[in-house]
Amino acid sequence: MHIRYKGIFVAAFLFMLPCAAAAQDRSGSVTGVVKDGSGSPVAGAFVKMSNEERRLTFMVVSQAQGRYSLANLPSGKYVLQAIGGERQSGLSAPVDVAAGKPATVNLTLATGRAPALAPAWPGRLPGEQVGEGGEGPPPPPLPDGAGKPIMEAKCVACHDTQRITRVRASRERWQTILNNMRMYAQGSTAAKPLTDEEATTVFEYALANFSESSVGGRPKPDANSRLPRELVKGDAMKYVAVEFELPNNTAEPHEVAVDLEGNGWVTQRVGGKLGRLDGKALTYSEIAPPAGISPTNRLNAINRAPDGKLWFIDGGPNRRWLSYDPKNKQFEVYELPKLKSGSASGNTMRVHPDGTVWLNSIAANQVIRLDPKTKEFTVYDVPAGIKRGKTASPYGMAISGDGKVWFIENAVNQMGRIDPASGSIDEYPIFVKNPVARKGGMDLEGNVWVGLHGVGKLMKVDYKTTKMTVFDPPSADAGVYSVQGDPKAPIVWFSEQHVDKIARFDIKTEKFTEYPLASAESDPRRIEVDPTNPNRIWWSGNLSGRMGYVEVLK
Repeated sequence: MHIRYKGIFVAAFLFMLPCAAAAQDRSGSVTGVVKDGSGSPVAGAFVKMSNEERRLTFMVVSQAQGRYSLANLPSGKYVLQAIGGERQSGLSAPVDVAAGKPATVNLTLATGRAPALAPAWPGRLPGEQVGEGGEGPPPPPLPDGAGKPIMEAKCVACHDTQRITRVRASRERWQTILNNMRMYAQGSTAAKPLTDEEATTVFEYALANFSESSVGGRPKPDANSRLPRELVKGDAMKYVAVEFELPNNTAEPHEVAVDLEGNGWVTQRVGGKLGRLDGKALTYSEIAPPAGISPTNRLNAINRAPDGKLWFIDGGPNRRWLSYDPKNKQFEVYELPKLKSGSASGNTMRVHPDGTVWLNSIAANQVIRLDPKTKEFTVYDVPAGIKRGKTASPYGMAISGDGKVWFIENAVNQMGRIDPASGSIDEYPIFVKNPVARKGGMDLEGNVWVGLHGVGKLMKVDYKTTKMTVFDPPSADAGVYSVQGDPKAPIVWFSEQHVDKIARFDIKTEKFTEYPLASAESDPRRIEVDPTNPNRIWWSGNLSGRMGYVEVLK
């Protein structure tokens, strides 16, 4: 079932903000040895190097005889720390790193570490994950209060009460959440906007019942508390993790894409700009999209097309899809028509090999397609949502080897598949109980892979037979979120949101390798394989306001 509408094309030009730091050379280096308290060298320890001015953190692993090294560092002052087993070093004195001046810093694991942080959604206790479930326990009731009937009438229309009752947010965070939801509602005919009076009532109700103070929230965890307690061994020793904190660390960079020159891009749900981290200079810049009918943009769902253009949405009141060409620095804007039901919002966008662009619309129970050549939108209503009288929560999306568009029906534990040629939709139940599936991707052979976030598993869907196979990563309750295949090798990469790792799975050998990120609660949601270097995997952290990559070293 689908409806056809004509889109509108508008051209615009680039607006560039100054880089956070001027481009500098990357020929600095640091070497040293990690030792334990008795003076013995320690292999398999993490070594973190942070440059506060450039908002950058690097992390490598010590090798044989405890030696570590990292070249190609931007010049500046760095503070180092080693973490290994149950011990860590103190922070080093700032060390100058510059071209032609290699620095040497030896580190001793002399003090105990903070307690390990159990796997969990950022800011929440274990077992308090967020997600729509189809077969799990029923959502908890909302407590009595003036905000309860408003939430039941307007908030629960888009998601169940688990998404509300399990939040452990500060006053500032609740205000951001509420502002985001009001913006989303303005861009959707499926959601019901809050009046100013209702918003105030809901805000006070949320603070009284779901704030950090009302539920005994925990303090911000130690930055090293998610790094493994065992020394690293084998292939996992040979990588570098790079982390950049956005100047606006509340921008919510939910999605990441990598252009054809190896630069990482994020869409800001708060702040409304495109962020770009130069893959070579590691300098950051922001680009404002063309003005819409509203001054407030809510960007999301960025994806790179084969021709190098970046596609994303403005899912707030502007109700539009945009593309940006990094080469000619031009935008194209496609305004979504006023559908009887529907939304410009979603968090997964994919570009089909035939050039059409696809988006899931979670609250509206739809998948939407745009043909940029004809400016025509096509809307597909998800059958499972129609049957249940509410959305099936279409979420992650992948295009299989036969050109069909697969998407996750998060609220009903199913996979959907659209045939673009006929418009028909098939649905396939996921046999795992309450998987809370998230993002999907395609492997070298055209099969679809999905992160089963709720149960921490990785799932393969054979696109020819539709058979589903589930694999268990080494980390329990890993929160497998986003999955993408290596375009040149039988490997799939995925993010482990609950444990702050990026992992790879060798399809032939069925071997997992996990690569920890530098900071606890980095919140890695989306990942992207760098087209210029398949050993470099980019990630974005929605709640942490960070982005970066892990790169496997040869």
